[in-house]
Amino acid sequence: METLKIKVLIIEDEKPYLRLMDAFLAEASAHGRDFEAASAETLAQALELLKKTPFDIILSDLFLPDSAGLETFTAIHGRAPDTPVVLLTGLENDAVAEEAMRRGAQDYLLKKTINPESLARAIMYAIERNGIEVSLRASEERYRTLIDALDDAIVVFDQELRVIMANPAFKTALRPEDPRAEVTGRKLPEVVSALPEKCEKLCLQALSEGRIITAEEPSVWNNRQSVLEIKCVPVLAAGIPRRVVVVARDITERKQVEQLRDDFASLVSHELRSPLTSITAGIGMVLEDGGRRLTEEEKMLLTVSYKDAQRLDRIISKLLEMSRLKSGPSRFKKTLADVVGLADEAIERFTPRAKTRNIELKRRYSAAKIETLLDTDGITEVFTNLLSNALKFTAKGSVEIGVAQQGDRIECYVKDTGAGIPKENQPCLFQKFMRFGKPVAEDEKGTGLGLFIVKEILRRHNGTLAVSSEPGIGTTFTFTLPKILCEEVQDAGGKQETKRQ
Repeated sequence: METLKIKVLIIEDEKPYLRLMDAFLAEASAHGRDFEAASAETLAQALELLKKTPFDIILSDLFLPDSAGLETFTAIHGRAPDTPVVLLTGLENDAVAEEAMRRGAQDYLLKKTINPESLARAIMYAIERNGIEVSLRASEERYRTLIDALDDAIVVFDQELRVIMANPAFKTALRPEDPRAEVTGRKLPEVVSALPEKCEKLCLQALSEGRIITAEEPSVWNNRQSVLEIKCVPVLAAGIPRRVVVVARDITERKQVEQLRDDFASLVSHELRSPLTSITAGIGMVLEDGGRRLTEEEKMLLTVSYKDAQRLDRIISKLLEMSRLKSGPSRFKKTLADVVGLADEAIERFTPRAKTRNIELKRRYSAAKIETLLDTDGITEVFTNLLSNALKFTAKGSVEIGVAQQGDRIECYVKDTGAGIPKENQPCLFQKFMRFGKPVAEDEKGTGLGLFIVKEILRRHNGTLAVSSEPGIGTTFTFTLPKILCEEVQDAGGKQETKRQ
């Protein structure tokens, strides 16, 4: 099998060293490598050769009759940017060679220490590394083209929050009057006019915790008041966050549509609540008091109507709860409460329903009492919704509720042995009006608002919510609450004081 020749250009004006390089390459060729060398004694000759002939690698002295130092490397690299360059240097030129490597040279060799083996090894390593770098640059260019074409604004920061790269969408939002203005090197506070003020804190959190941080924040975007969805993605090197990519998406129109939908739902819910209460109560009284005067068919129709009215009442209750959450944190009244006690109350509420299905309700607590500051109605709603969902999709087996203190947080979970949730559906679970799967009982269809309400309540408590599920095995919803026994409040003079509940 014919071995491909490796074409080497040696740029050296000292003939003894030139002959030595030729001899070393010939000896290396005799041991399995096939090198073909050409030479130039001046930079001008080298540039002319590079213009006419492609080479696999360039070996070059930095100091030539018509060029000296970094100027030599810059000219060579400019003429053949994709060809690896290995520098040949004397001991006194060490610093210059190292600077050239920072600018793109692959390696450097001290002339007095070169031998056939080290020369061949340096050449092969340089060609291999250069091939990898060329591939990476091409890949980076492809991704850069894609990023530049996106409507989302993307900007990359280093650990000091200096801009490394920004796409056109970001530059346009930053300076609509001059979208081509360079932003590289500027620190985050300087570009805060385009990004929300909280973005700096989000970036630092993503770098320190090594995880994706998302938020929705108001900002002046493209010269108008907007709402941005901010995603801060840490970029890891050797397991350590070195950079953070910020993706900003203008969601103003989406939020406006959501607000209109929520306002409409709230209005309709309030208008329906009173007449629906009367209808439900009336049908209930007829069924209870006048059942003996009704035919079986009439009883069946009224029973169906009564159940549908109850279901509609549950939907309206969810819509009103969503409206309550939208009204802001002022509706939350936090007091010192026992999380274990709230979990027990939820279990007691669902015990009759579980018994009719032969579902075992289990509880697992790390202590008999675990207290923290919380809105009692809100966390009761969280336990209620999660337990209701677990029973809704569990045909047999058990539902377990757990509460445990983990350092400065309280971790709770609701675990079932039900149908499970496919992975592709899990990212959408906490969105409004999302429903997946078929409940065990046909009359237990939900509104698609329960998990959204749970998420919002926990967000208002600075808590977290996660799901783990496998179809056919079951689902576990885990949420955490901060362990707080007192809160800091400001008096009229702005001084901080501790308020115990």
